[in-house]
Amino acid sequence: MHLFEALEWSNWKNLSIEVKKQVINQVLMYFVSPLKRISDVEYKEFELSGVKCGTFECSVDGERFVLVPGSKEVILGWDLGIQGLPVTVWDTQVEQPDSHFKTIVQNYGLENAEDWDIFVNESTSSLRKVSISPMLVQKDALPAGTKFIGQLDTITGEFQGLVEEFTSIEEKLRQYFKQPTNFEESLMWQLPTQIFEKDSFYALLSPTDEIYRIYRHQTCTLTTLRQYLHQQMFDLLDENQWEYAVGAGTRKLFRWGMELDEEVNYYGKQVTKKMHQENMFGLFFDVSRMRWEITDSNRLKLEKQKNVGISLFDKLPLSSYYRSRKILAEDEILDPCDFLYRKAIVIAHQ
Repeated sequence: MHLFEALEWSNWKNLSIEVKKQVINQVLMYFVSPLKRISDVEYKEFELSGVKCGTFECSVDGERFVLVPGSKEVILGWDLGIQGLPVTVWDTQVEQPDSHFKTIVQNYGLENAEDWDIFVNESTSSLRKVSISPMLVQKDALPAGTKFIGQLDTITGEFQGLVEEFTSIEEKLRQYFKQPTNFEESLMWQLPTQIFEKDSFYALLSPTDEIYRIYRHQTCTLTTLRQYLHQQMFDLLDENQWEYAVGAGTRKLFRWGMELDEEVNYYGKQVTKKMHQENMFGLFFDVSRMRWEITDSNRLKLEKQKNVGISLFDKLPLSSYYRSRKILAEDEILDPCDFLYRKAIVIAHQ
């Protein structure tokens, strides 16, 4: 079977692991720059919402990538409004309205099912059939303009990663962790969620422990980021590729299904788990609604917004087909606190 035929998902899922190993070896040999260091190639099986995919993870210069099979015919976009969603996810009283929500209400009403149908359809990309090439896609998106260099444990003070890169910023960074000097200060003191010094470093605190992911930072725009990635033999996903990578063309509004309510009971906890876990291709997507993710155009995915207490409104930016109303200018400075980007290597005919 030809390489590109093998990488078609309808064929890929039926291949033996041995044949898949031969295919990934060809991909890494012919489509990853020989100047890149490839390591830790692993076969893994992923599953979400009943969709399964056995594929490969590998490190390229220390960053994790996943092989995403392609599809010659996949339907993307959404035109079904709130079809398949329970009334309870939209017909509820708002708890914390903000200016963004009030503007949406002025434009759409959001008083009945018809209003919500229009709002959902106009918040998602149009229905279309496209062809998607297979890709090596970065497992986690990075804050814009940054390069991951390692992790800092604030309890032990231990850093793991590129020590030389960390040494040049260590003194400045550790100043943010100075302990309170008196009892009153200690009552209010907590580690900052993000630490950012322009053209120096960016640090992001893990929500589950007191460990920071540390990045070096360099100011960039969409134009300069695109240029930098091309020089490094990487791509940004276009909107079609991004939507496919998120939802695998499953024809569900959300990659994990149509359940939105995160309750304290078993079913609510399962929704939360599915939202946060790797998707069917083994990729992670930000669910914090604190940042947009960049595509190779002015179209942004995800959203930066606060919860208002209506499940559908709060969760809609996590839809596989969501399209932000913010249009990114080519020369806008990409603040790492606001924007994410994801490297990819598209496996296409030369």
